[in-house]
Amino acid sequence: MYHALFGDARFLAALLGIDQAMAAEAKAGGCDCGGVLHRGDFPRNPRGGPEGLGVEYGKRLSFCCAEEGCRKRRTPPSVRFLRRRVYRAVVVVVGAAFEGGVTAGRFRRLRELIGGSIDRRTLTRWVVWWRETLPKSRAWKAMAGLFWRRVAPGRMPLSFLELVPEDGAAMEVTRVLGLLSGCQTDQAM
Repeated sequence: MYHALFGDARFLAALLGIDQAMAAEAKAGGCDCGGVLHRGDFPRNPRGGPEGLGVEYGKRLSFCCAEEGCRKRRTPPSVRFLRRRVYRAVVVVVGAAFEGGVTAGRFRRLRELIGGSIDRRTLTRWVVWWRETLPKSRAWKAMAGLFWRRVAPGRMPLSFLELVPEDGAAMEVTRVLGLLSGCQTDQAM
């Protein structure tokens, strides 16, 4: 059910809309120095999505201060990209949500779904990040108190997806991506 989201144009457009709203909020806040922020988007070449998406789907929304001497960059959170990872955020979440681990069959199916070549070691690294690294991070510990029940780290990210109300796969994944956008850990994935 979640895997259908990889190629769902409406879902990807909704994620772009969320990113645009967060970018507008960041721009309205201005720079810490009081300067005006100008668009300074940068291109990304994200893997794991359908072919033929518009140019805007590959841009990371960002801003740069207009004040001479400051020029600080402000890059708002994103539900489409997880920090510097080359795969789309939805691929990282859904791709690692294997209840019984990364089997040969599941790995092969994921490669078919995202239309690209993903290394099995990458997928295994994502599962380790979800199940071991993320639950130990300060950001996660702060966020975990917001949930109405405990998340089982050994079943992450599936147990994380199960926490959100069942409004359908798209809403569940969107909420998880929204929570992750505020929990951008520095630990490598």
